[in-house]
Amino acid sequence: MTMPDLPLDLVEEILSRVPATSLTRLRSTCKRWNDLIKNQRFTEKHFTKAPKESMILMSKEYRVFPVNVNLNVAPPSIDFQGALGLKESHSNSEQVDIVQVFHCDGFLLCTTKDNRLVVWNPCLGETKWIQLKADYVKDGSRFTLGYIQNNKSSRSYKILRRWGCMDYERFSIYEFSSDSWRVLDDVFLDYVIHRNGYSSGASSLKGNNYWVASRNIDKYKCLLSFDFTAERFKHLCLPPFQNRGCVTLSVSREEQLSALNRSYDASKIEMWVTNKIEIESELLWSRSFIVDLPIGGIVYEIFTSLLIDAEKKVSLCCSLGEKLVYTIGEDNGYYTEIPYISNSRWWSYSIKWRPLIFNYVPSLFQIQ
Repeated sequence: MTMPDLPLDLVEEILSRVPATSLTRLRSTCKRWNDLIKNQRFTEKHFTKAPKESMILMSKEYRVFPVNVNLNVAPPSIDFQGALGLKESHSNSEQVDIVQVFHCDGFLLCTTKDNRLVVWNPCLGETKWIQLKADYVKDGSRFTLGYIQNNKSSRSYKILRRWGCMDYERFSIYEFSSDSWRVLDDVFLDYVIHRNGYSSGASSLKGNNYWVASRNIDKYKCLLSFDFTAERFKHLCLPPFQNRGCVTLSVSREEQLSALNRSYDASKIEMWVTNKIEIESELLWSRSFIVDLPIGGIVYEIFTSLLIDAEKKVSLCCSLGEKLVYTIGEDNGYYTEIPYISNSRWWSYSIKWRPLIFNYVPSLFQIQ
């Protein structure tokens, strides 16, 4: 008996344990399998049972590139693979230029060079283009993606739009279900959200968004979260860093937040991680490592960071000014510099895109 001839419930049980990237290649096996893989209930079951794959992606040169980091050699090697192709349609072979990328739940929310917004699932090859009004472009709007969990097998995705000046920002929500925007008239902040150039500066974990922010009244630095269910902001504590500095956030395997701090008055870099987040009130930080990094220049050269191996305590840092990716590790055991610009024509301080390194976990969730 071949696998397509097995009872459907047994096939479902087997396929629910197959990694997402492998499963997508099986969609063409037969119509029954394709229908099963597209089923929302199966998607949730697969999310629970299948082994979590973890990829490193980098946004650079208006494209998104998979990054391969080999920690089995000394010093570690970094290899940029072929770009993932975002196209406007299957019939159009022309690649779309990506300015800003935000990752949530296997989806990439991309702002394009021609000022459009698209939600993209690279694993399934699905896209949803979202119409933007002209004033959304003029006011420097920034967009992030999140969701609410309706039940065990259903999620409703939303986009948060921020606009306005740093000390007086406004907010609106786009709902996929209604394909419409609405302004959050009763949401105001007494915090300034830190920005990384054209990047949103945010991370997404379990449907909520997180930023580093400072309180207006006393510049107290904290972690700010947005709950897409309550549609409200909440402030949380950052780690007890040794020295005040520039902080960047990242997400590890859809389970933990990490925060990298480079002190303003020294070359010290600290990497901290949270416990596995289930309830925000139980957010706990522990220090992963602290190193002296021989990077010259101003602190803001570290544009983004990513903890890539919690056991080996290794992180990637991206420099804006020097156009380098740094591999750093505990006790200065790792330190490498890899250029991320393949051709100088891609780079000038007038261009819109800025580099971004992030952890990507492929998923079968469909864009609803």
